[in-house]
Amino acid sequence: MSRRWPHIKRWLRVEPSGFVEDGFVWWWSIEETLSLEERAAGNEEWADFFEFRLEQRRDNLAADEHLRGLVVEWTESMTYALRRCAAVARGEDPGPWVAQWERRPDLAAAKRARVDQIIAEVDAEPEPAEVPVQHLRKAG
Repeated sequence: MSRRWPHIKRWLRVEPSGFVEDGFVWWWSIEETLSLEERAAGNEEWADFFEFRLEQRRDNLAADEHLRGLVVEWTESMTYALRRCAAVARGEDPGPWVAQWERRPDLAAAKRARVDQIIAEVDAEPEPAEVPVQHLRKAG
């Protein structure tokens, strides 16, 4: 880890299972105190780390299409934002922000398919039987 992510290594912890736990929120809270070079390098390393984390979780996420979709979308959003932050720290213009559904139409289509599936499952459920309204009594 120290070779792959030297600028963020102190915010990473390897669990006995081999899973790498991150302290991104702690790094983020001190980012403004870092030099521009350290910010750029750190943001690039976090982007790489989150992509690594997604690959690390791929087998566990394979069985849950909905969770996998959420994690993939989150990871893509984080890496996009982190790489933009790195560009700004290097003095580069990252260009205009592009919404995820525009830059990754494949993720948008997959999300629509998941939502359509959920709606179809809910629509297929029978309507609940009428339940009489129970009045709540004021205690005291």
